[in-house]
Amino acid sequence: MEMEKALVFRNVSKKFPDFEVQIDSFELVRGSIMGLVGPNGAGKSTMIKMIMNLVHPDSGNISVLGRDYLKQEQQVKNLVGYVPEDGRIYEEVTANWVGQFVSHYYKTWDHDYFQALLQKFGLSGNKKVKQLSKGNKMKLSLSLALAHKPELLLLDEPTSGLDPVVRYDLLQELLEVIQDESRTILLSSHIIGDIEKVADYVCFLRQGKVVLYDDKESILEKYKRVQFKLADTGLINGFKDYFVQYNSEGIHFQGVTGKYSKELLPELQRRGVEDIKVSPLTLEEIMIVLSREAV
Repeated sequence: MEMEKALVFRNVSKKFPDFEVQIDSFELVRGSIMGLVGPNGAGKSTMIKMIMNLVHPDSGNISVLGRDYLKQEQQVKNLVGYVPEDGRIYEEVTANWVGQFVSHYYKTWDHDYFQALLQKFGLSGNKKVKQLSKGNKMKLSLSLALAHKPELLLLDEPTSGLDPVVRYDLLQELLEVIQDESRTILLSSHIIGDIEKVADYVCFLRQGKVVLYDDKESILEKYKRVQFKLADTGLINGFKDYFVQYNSEGIHFQGVTGKYSKELLPELQRRGVEDIKVSPLTLEEIMIVLSREAV
């Protein structure tokens, strides 16, 4: 049975003077959290802004919650919660005022839920926005995005620059949100540790293209650091295709493979390899390797 998709990109492209985003195929399953990662300028924010129709693709199709994001834009935006990286809120008003203002735009706005979120995050509804710290402003932004109970939540670097306690609170709230299996989260972040804690799927962008897209556990299973000794230094070229990054010194070889499986070790042994050692990689280590891989 095919799982229902919250987001689908097909042959989507957007050209800028010195950069191009080209998403040939991308899908996000409903009821999951996807981490969107990649170096600065990889196209993460552009991808999210295209979903919100804040950046207009030159070609291709985007489906949001089974709807055409252009032809049914109002419906889509009523079902989506969006927290931009550089989101700004009126500074001279209170959190309660902002909530009341935003509530007029959503039929599903839940005032009691908004107040409960403020309380959970330790925010005073009567305090002016300009009096809030950066972390508390982000908590307010997340509360505003969640209060109408969106089916899809788009978060662009929500934990950037926040202290560990605030980041923990935000991530815990996301995990609670996703307990409702009809709701979905796309989370862009440079903090790979946060992605590793909460994401079900990971999409890695580099130079505007998807270079890795899979469920998190499969990525962690496939990518391993492998060390071994070669029986003959002349055999080294026969192993290069297995590794996305490697180095060797004499008969000693060390590399990172993205093709690890139970069949790999017997294959290496069959080729005369000795003293094989396999060690796991964190998601952050994998992202660093992919960032440095030759294009």
